[in-house]
Amino acid sequence: MAQKSTVLFCGDAHLKSGAAYLAGVMSHLSISYDYIEMHQKLPDDQLDKGYALIIFSDYPSTNLSEQQMLTLVRLIEAGTSFCMIGGWESFHGLLGFYDRTPLAEVLPVRCKTSDDRNNIHQGFVAEVSEDHEIVRDLPFHEPPVMCGYNSFAKKEGAEEILRLRRVAIKDGVVSLDEKSEPLLVLGRHGQGRTCAIATDFAPHWVGGLVDWGDQRVQSQAPGANAIEVGNYYVRFIENILRHLIK
Repeated sequence: MAQKSTVLFCGDAHLKSGAAYLAGVMSHLSISYDYIEMHQKLPDDQLDKGYALIIFSDYPSTNLSEQQMLTLVRLIEAGTSFCMIGGWESFHGLLGFYDRTPLAEVLPVRCKTSDDRNNIHQGFVAEVSEDHEIVRDLPFHEPPVMCGYNSFAKKEGAEEILRLRRVAIKDGVVSLDEKSEPLLVLGRHGQGRTCAIATDFAPHWVGGLVDWGDQRVQSQAPGANAIEVGNYYVRFIENILRHLIK
């Protein structure tokens, strides 16, 4: 009998494009997963396979039927972890529209009801808001610069682990905006762990995060493009996945 996959990963275009990054990291970490392309409807029986973690990244809500949405909510309530990663088809986004679905109640953040995308040409950096195993062994005192994210608000009772602050460069002077927004938020819905990540793990929004580290990691998921990324990028994703898979 084939071994059951641990993760269901949906979105990020396809494995010859953005999905190569998260799929490549999971392959490097020997985390088993099933993959659904961004433009593919969720198969009828996909949610029956007993995943520990379900990830939507640039996966529009219109790819799920109303019944599948309700089934996903019940699975999370019963203990399946769920993570939404930012993008044009995440949260509200351009074509996400999750604010109009039952998943809006499950997420640890409040989605906007209009376009929530921010494309920041001077970038932004992450700062630690709360000590947590996800960030404890990473050098956030030397953060990478990222360049895009979805705006959302942390719900009461959720944990903001990372916040973002925009970079401003004027006349050769570099500064950070005094205001911040949530970047990584954790929560629970019933027995399931939930996670919202405002930025993407794939270009272009990922910016310098994909190269964060003092060593290079090469990987290639089956059927995907090869990737070469920074070791801290890999560790950051690993820490998130391990926390949610527990």
